[in-house]
Amino acid sequence: MRGAWENPVIIDFVKGLKEKGFRHIRLFVNTRKSLLLSVQYQSLKHYEYGNTELYFVEAVWNGEYCCMYTDTLREREEIFRKLKETAGVFVNRQIPGAIKESKDYRGQRWHEFDKNGVTDILKCAEKAALACEKADFVEVCEYQQYEETVTLMDERMNYLADDDGDCTFTVRVLARDKNCVAAATKLGIVNVQDKDKFKKTACNLAERAAKYARFGLCAERPFSGSYPIVLENCVMAELTGHYLPMFYGENIIERRSVLAGKEKERIGVSFLRLEEEPYSTRGVRRRRIDDEGVPVSRKILLKEGVFEEILYNNKSALQAGTKSTGNGFKPGVTDDIGTSATNVILSSERESFSRKEMIEKSEGGIYITQIEGIFAGADIESGDFSLLASGNRITGGKVGTAVNQFTISGNICELWKNIEMIGNDPVFRISDSVCTVAPSVKVRQLMVSGE
Repeated sequence: MRGAWENPVIIDFVKGLKEKGFRHIRLFVNTRKSLLLSVQYQSLKHYEYGNTELYFVEAVWNGEYCCMYTDTLREREEIFRKLKETAGVFVNRQIPGAIKESKDYRGQRWHEFDKNGVTDILKCAEKAALACEKADFVEVCEYQQYEETVTLMDERMNYLADDDGDCTFTVRVLARDKNCVAAATKLGIVNVQDKDKFKKTACNLAERAAKYARFGLCAERPFSGSYPIVLENCVMAELTGHYLPMFYGENIIERRSVLAGKEKERIGVSFLRLEEEPYSTRGVRRRRIDDEGVPVSRKILLKEGVFEEILYNNKSALQAGTKSTGNGFKPGVTDDIGTSATNVILSSERESFSRKEMIEKSEGGIYITQIEGIFAGADIESGDFSLLASGNRITGGKVGTAVNQFTISGNICELWKNIEMIGNDPVFRISDSVCTVAPSVKVRQLMVSGE
């Protein structure tokens, strides 16, 4: 498993930069392998394999910061020329520091796979979905895997290397009843090396997607009012991921977060816990260093409902007079360092409950299975949200008739304070490269706007 620091082309490129007079050189190498395989109508629908390598070059030319990105290092003189042209343009960028000690943290996340074997498992999952009551069509039935390697190198050829990657299965099923159509999506982490377990997981997720699609048929609008609410795990994961930037240092410093000035205050129920866990197998983002070369670590954001820790990159840490927490990540190879996280996990400090128990305790309420409009309708500065939602009435302690075309509104901190039960059914969602893991939760009440 050769590293970028052993590549003769890269070695020669860094040597050329030094010879041209560039100083404080930092090379960011991003290599990504990806695979997507899907079936439909019991046939292989799509097979795609990708392998990309991108480079982001930072340096100092005549005392001024310069940078650029490229997908090849072959045109050296052209890169040198363009790099010089950017000197002094990016006035707010930090000059990269030297790497003190070379370390290779890579774990080689890519898994060899049997194309025909994976295809057969997907076909079985599609059959399992279509065998369910009122299941009409499997829109998505796919396996994906990726491995992303990040390497930081300086002008002395010192390096830091890390990788990330996992294998996932996604299924989306449409159900039909006369003129009514509804859909549901389920996804999970799978082990392609264990075919029996992979098949069992895929078929189980397919059946659950078909079941939830059936639950959404013939939906009506509920009456407006305040209702007991159970937020399904995927909804809670989506909400949690969207509001994570409230914990980012730059948003706290610039008071763009509702949490600004609330450090060590209780902002949630006493049994609410939120933490970043880079090494958790429940998530798919497992890194050992961030994109600035700072080691990542486990961090408690909320402990017993109390706001405990802020996430910093080098720049925001310097502004706050503290050290980076290992949360400096690039949104994309061409972007400046921002703040992000690996796996963020919401859980209970105490007892957790089954979804069935939470629904039984929410008589007359609504079970929310989907939200929409989160980017426009949920604000991290105020914490307020107003979101289009759909789900089911809770009648007789069970999931009842479908409801849709209504909004739920409130404030994320008030929602955290109104949590009465936290489930034992965590699922993950990925947004902006962060993996958020959350279970279903029961909330005392939320405002619903419907009929």
